[in-house]
Amino acid sequence: MKGFSRAIAAILLSVLLFSFCVWRYEKLDLISDATAYLSGALDRFEQMIVPFEPHPEDPDTGNGGENQTPSSPYDPNGNYSDYRPGESVNVSVQEALRTGLLAMQPTIDLSAASATKAEVKNAMASLIYSEPELFYLQSQYEMTFVGDRVTALTPKYTCTPSELETKRAEYRAALDAIVAGAPIDGSEFDKILYLHDYFVANYTYDTELSIRDAHTLFTQGKGVCQAYMLGLIAAARELGLECTPVTSDTMMHAWNLVKIDGAWYHVDVTWDDVATLPTQACYTYFLQSDAGLTAIDADLPLVDRHREWAAAVSAQDPTYDQAAFRGAQTPILKQGDVYYCVAAVQDMSGGVRGEILSGTSITAMAHFADVRGGYWVAQGNRFYTDCYSDLIVHDGYLYYHSGNSISRIPLSGGASQTVHLAVGLSGTASIYGFLGIADGGLQYILADSPIDTTYRTAVWQMTP
Repeated sequence: MKGFSRAIAAILLSVLLFSFCVWRYEKLDLISDATAYLSGALDRFEQMIVPFEPHPEDPDTGNGGENQTPSSPYDPNGNYSDYRPGESVNVSVQEALRTGLLAMQPTIDLSAASATKAEVKNAMASLIYSEPELFYLQSQYEMTFVGDRVTALTPKYTCTPSELETKRAEYRAALDAIVAGAPIDGSEFDKILYLHDYFVANYTYDTELSIRDAHTLFTQGKGVCQAYMLGLIAAARELGLECTPVTSDTMMHAWNLVKIDGAWYHVDVTWDDVATLPTQACYTYFLQSDAGLTAIDADLPLVDRHREWAAAVSAQDPTYDQAAFRGAQTPILKQGDVYYCVAAVQDMSGGVRGEILSGTSITAMAHFADVRGGYWVAQGNRFYTDCYSDLIVHDGYLYYHSGNSISRIPLSGGASQTVHLAVGLSGTASIYGFLGIADGGLQYILADSPIDTTYRTAVWQMTP
């Protein structure tokens, strides 16, 4: 009997423990994923330095590294199972909800729609994930039923009607600021390129996993993947681009599909936003087809792959899957009708650090110039194999840099000329990009690594 009592007690304790774990699941999941993300960041930095063989003409080189695709930044707060783009939506319910939500009605009458709970949930989720202007809407709400039909929905808002007026003005001003620098008369490619680079340069991932709306992303400069996704939808629509959400329950992640020149492509700005320095860029997940998105992640651990996503449309066009800009570490530059970008070269013979490509077609760029000069120093006798050369145009010249020098080449073509040598560099300091030209001075970044948050600036007074 005593053994039986102990068994019963053990069962009860197990049930209590299981209940406690279920109650604590969400917080534990947040901590676990945040820890994994930070640990992955350290792993990524270590992976950036791998051996390569030095060449006789480069006696000071020893080891270098190649950037790896970053681990996925999770958003475990997301309830993506509530909405899978592509599922049918009751349009009359959706419109009734949109009208009520835009007016901040405390209770929205749905009796005329005679909709089921599932129809209302799906319509509500489609609005949360597709209408960035509803940034003041919480994901929680209440339904009123008669039988199995929903007669009303009571939403929850994050602010009062008077506060919303101010927030809407902030939201409008932020959108105006974003598109102010956009190539309004440019191609659809130019517009989405501008938005991609703007988001990467101006927003950061919210590691506290709390900012999910476009308004807070715009005003505070950070957010989780849902905020990035909604922000891009809002900005793309301002430029006349079609842009829709993509979600993955398995990944607990969201990104976008964008339509340019009649075809749909994946754009995952969150996963491309891995740069630390303001002069860096990443185009790994920019304009990928379905097949391209799968292929680009094929060599990664399963947890770091795009997979099992839901979307309203498919992306079948492979036009940009093998584009030369895919491996660029600095922004694509367009001067007139010509695109320029820098790609790393695997064979570093002859002191070549990278290759500048150019062309009027972004998918048919050709060799324009070699990047020569010092490597980007890692530590000791170690160097990075990726090319971090940035580009800027001034007075008929294309300027670029190596790890320790600045050079220029006429836009019309010809021989390159080294015009500035960054003397006195110590430790792992290298040039990592251009910040701009003012009063005849070219301001550039000096950093100890590609992820140096304490970078400093220097100015070279340009000579004719």
